[in-house]
Amino acid sequence: MAGAFDWRDRIVVVGAGPAGMAAADELRRLGFSGDLTLLGDEAPYDRPACSKGLLTGRQSPRDVLLPAPEAPMDLRLGRRATALDAVRRQVTTDTGEVFDYDGLVIATGARPTHPAGWPVGEPGLHALHTVADAWAVRQALREAERVAIIGGGLTGCEAACAVVGMAREAVIIDPKPCLMYRALGEPVGALVTEAHQHSGVHTRLGRRVASIESLRGGHWRLTLDDGERIGADLVLLTAGEKPDTGWLAGSGLDLRDGVRCDEHLRVRGTDGVVAAGVVARWPNLRFTTEPGRCGQWIAAMEQGRAAATALLAVDRPVPPVTLLPRFWSQQGDLRIQGCGLIDPRAEISLTRLRPGRRDAARSGVLAAFYLGGRMVGLVAVNAPHGFTTSTRAMLEDVPRDVVVTEAESILAEAFA
Repeated sequence: MAGAFDWRDRIVVVGAGPAGMAAADELRRLGFSGDLTLLGDEAPYDRPACSKGLLTGRQSPRDVLLPAPEAPMDLRLGRRATALDAVRRQVTTDTGEVFDYDGLVIATGARPTHPAGWPVGEPGLHALHTVADAWAVRQALREAERVAIIGGGLTGCEAACAVVGMAREAVIIDPKPCLMYRALGEPVGALVTEAHQHSGVHTRLGRRVASIESLRGGHWRLTLDDGERIGADLVLLTAGEKPDTGWLAGSGLDLRDGVRCDEHLRVRGTDGVVAAGVVARWPNLRFTTEPGRCGQWIAAMEQGRAAATALLAVDRPVPPVTLLPRFWSQQGDLRIQGCGLIDPRAEISLTRLRPGRRDAARSGVLAAFYLGGRMVGLVAVNAPHGFTTSTRAMLEDVPRDVVVTEAESILAEAFA
């Protein structure tokens, strides 16, 4: 497509999460005056609340709904996209409706994955991904005394803290050597693990669930790969997700680990289509020329705005999308913040704010990750001021050109 979008054109945004909502708002802010339709199977909501406020009962499903968009658009909720015809420029939904488009934003996020054969959805065995999941878990927690959480990442740790805060017993099972291994790296992850263990969270690290069995009375028994058996009244699955691209099968797009995009988030192999959020696989030239995905909330909104810019620019040049992934999480009395690329092969500079204290995580720790002499990542626990200062410097450090060096090749492997 050449030229520019105007009032005669139709743009469809598929996905009502942070990436899709940000893209729709940005399209209007940038002056798009044509028909704008946003399709979503769920109402927009604050997904991080699923592992915190909704579990404890401090928030209800209504409390976590996001405000309706201020920009004028046709918001079509309760519809799930089932097919894309990129030649005819049409999106089909599970309601049988067909939406024609001149421009398309793909922002369908990710779907949880479960071990084959597990009876997810039976009483006491729940995924923790959506508001409906979280509210079902909240109801089950009223009677549960012991909760097994499979997955020691960000969501699993937040859920465990919520469970312990409700005077229930929580045990996290994860194959990594420490909690939040991928998000924090092992040195900081080990300190956070120790802090959570002291707070009453039980852990089985370096272990996998070999089998799960439903017992009488709604109880469950998990057998680990070392033979240990763990009983639980409630089992939460917080590990594993994949890009929600099933509806794009047959579209001709490259769907290997997400929707393949260029450095501007324009979808390769088609015209007038962009992608944003965790479903997009693009080369973040801040770090690498190799395509990768980013599943963080802040990044999803930034990608949504960038994708809208690239779509309206049509074939005119726009800056590459070189965002700095970042997140934060409140887990008990630990404020955890991270940004950039956390790679186990990086050189790590670990600073303890109060070296004499035994509880290193609670007393403050800052870890900087370096590859090729350049700081590429940062993790802080109870060190908000140091994190903010260093993050500002990293945000300003955007390489003008990507030079393929030995360090860059390591980054490429890590980000792929």
